Amino acid sequence: MKIENIKIYNTMSNARKYWALLLFSIFPISSLQAQDSIIVTNHIIDSQIKNQIFKYPVNYTKQYIKDFTFTEVSYEYQKNEFARKQIANEINTYQFLAQGYYTTTSKWKLFGNLSLKKIDEKDLGWVLSDDRSEEQEVIMPHYFFVPRKANWTNQQYVVNGGLSKQLTRKISFASKLGYEVAKYSRNLDPRPQIISRKIGGEIQLGYDLKENHKIFAFANYTRSDKDFSYRYKDDHSNVEVKPETYLRFNTGYGRIINYFKSNYYNSTRFLYKENQNKIGFGYNFSNNNTRFTALYYNQKANNNFYSDVFDNEDNLRLKIETTTNHAELFALHQWGKKELKSTFKYDMSDGKNFDVKNNGYNYKNKLNAISWLTSLSKKTGSHIDYLLGFDMLYQQNEYHDVMATTDLEINSLNTGIFASRDFSFDKSKLNTTVSFNMYFPLPSSKLDYYDTSGGTNSTFFNDVIIHDYVVSTTNYFAPAIRLEYSYPVKNNKTVVFFTNFKEKLALKKQNDYNAIINTNTTYWIQCGVQLNY
Repeated sequence: MKIENIKIYNTMSNARKYWALLLFSIFPISSLQAQDSIIVTNHIIDSQIKNQIFKYPVNYTKQYIKDFTFTEVSYEYQKNEFARKQIANEINTYQFLAQGYYTTTSKWKLFGNLSLKKIDEKDLGWVLSDDRSEEQEVIMPHYFFVPRKANWTNQQYVVNGGLSKQLTRKISFASKLGYEVAKYSRNLDPRPQIISRKIGGEIQLGYDLKENHKIFAFANYTRSDKDFSYRYKDDHSNVEVKPETYLRFNTGYGRIINYFKSNYYNSTRFLYKENQNKIGFGYNFSNNNTRFTALYYNQKANNNFYSDVFDNEDNLRLKIETTTNHAELFALHQWGKKELKSTFKYDMSDGKNFDVKNNGYNYKNKLNAISWLTSLSKKTGSHIDYLLGFDMLYQQNEYHDVMATTDLEINSLNTGIFASRDFSFDKSKLNTTVSFNMYFPLPSSKLDYYDTSGGTNSTFFNDVIIHDYVVSTTNYFAPAIRLEYSYPVKNNKTVVFFTNFKEKLALKKQNDYNAIINTNTTYWIQCGVQLNY
C-alpha cells in the first residue's frame, strides 16, 4: 500500500491556488435546472459510470448529469497477519473526503474532490520509502531499508479539480488538474523523513463525427518530487555489526548496497524525481439508452534517483524508465428499470532500472494485467431492488534482477462476485452489499535466485524475497460486507452511516521453500458517516 501524505512547510503558497480551484469546483454560484439523464450516487451501483465521468469528462459534455456533493469522515483499522513483508502489522487511517459535480447556467461542468488522510502504521520493517507491498508484489527499487520494525506517522493532502464544456456543435473540451502534498516520518533509528509533492494536468478534446458518435484525444503531464532525508539519534546504530539498524540500499530486487553516501558533503539527503507523460485517443457512442467507450493510451515515466537533494544531472545515479500501454472498453445499457454496466481493461508495462555510474541496467520488470468488471442492477426510483456483479483480474508479472540473479514470475487469477440490495422503511433505508473473492496463484509461477554477495545479503533473500513469494503463491479467500443506513434530512440532504468489514483468509499453500509465513486472518474494519446532497 502506498501511503500518501502532507507536507506543510514550503508548500502553502502553491496549495492556496489549488484550494481555490477546489472551492470553485465544489461551490458553484448557480446551477442549471434541467431534466437529468444520469443520476450518480456515492454507491457501488454507480462506481463504473462515476469513474468514467471523472476520468474522461470530455465524453459527457452533452449529457445532463444531476448535480451532487458528498462529504465523508471515516476511520479504518487494518490488522495484517497474512501479508507480504514490507507492510505494517497494524494500520489506523483517519480520512476526510469531499466530492462535487455541478453544471452552471453557462453549461460549464465543474467537478472536484478533496482528500485528507492521517495514517498511523505500527511495526513496519524492511522499507524506508513511501511504497508498501500490500497491493503490489514487488515495490519499486531505489529505496533504503533496515530489518528493524518501527512505527510511522503519515499525512496526505490531495486536491483534484476540472471543467468541461461543449464549445461548439462539434467540438468538446475538458481539463483536469491535480495536486498532492505528503509527509512520511519514522520514529526510530534510522529516522527517515520523506516530503513528497506531485502536480499534474490533463487536456481532453472531442470531435463529434455525427449524431451519437465522437472521437477524442487526451494528453497528460505529471511531475513529482520526493526529498528524502534520514538521521540517527544514536550514530553507533549505523554500523555493519548491528544488522537490524544498519542502513542498506536496494537498487533492484536483491541487489543491495550496504551503504549509500550522498555526494553533498556527506549529507543524508537525497532526491527522487519523476516525470510522466501520457497521450491517448478513443471513440465514444451514446444515445438515450446506451453508452460505449473504447480508448487507448501510452504512458512513459522516468523515475530518477539523485545522490543529492539538488536537481543536478551530475548527481543522477539511478534511473527507472517505464512504458505502459493501456486499453479500455466501457459499456452501459439501460432498459426500463434495469441497467447493465461492463468495464474491460488491459495493461502492459515494461520497466528498466539503469545504473548511470556503471553505464548499464541491473533490473527490469514486465507487468501484464487483464481485468473485467460487470454488473446488472434494477432500481425503482432511488431504491436498489438488486445489484449482481462479477469481477476478474488476471496477471502475468515478471521481475528480473541481473546483478543479484533473481528471476521471479507471479501469475495469478483473482475472481469475485458481489451483490447489493436496499431494504426501505418509512423514510430511511438500509443497504447491504456482500462480496466474495478468490485468489488463485497459477502453477507457472516460479522463483530462481543465486546469491552473488557471498552470503552478506542473504537475509533480504530469506526474509523478504522468499517470504513474499510464498505469500503470493498461496490461495486465499476474501469475503466482505458493507452496511449503509440512509436517512433524509432537511433541504434534500441525506445522512449515511456506513461500516465495512473485509477478511483475507489463507488457504492452500504452494510452498517450494521451507519458509514459515503467518497464515492468520488479515482483516479491515471501517466505519464513517456521509452527508449527500
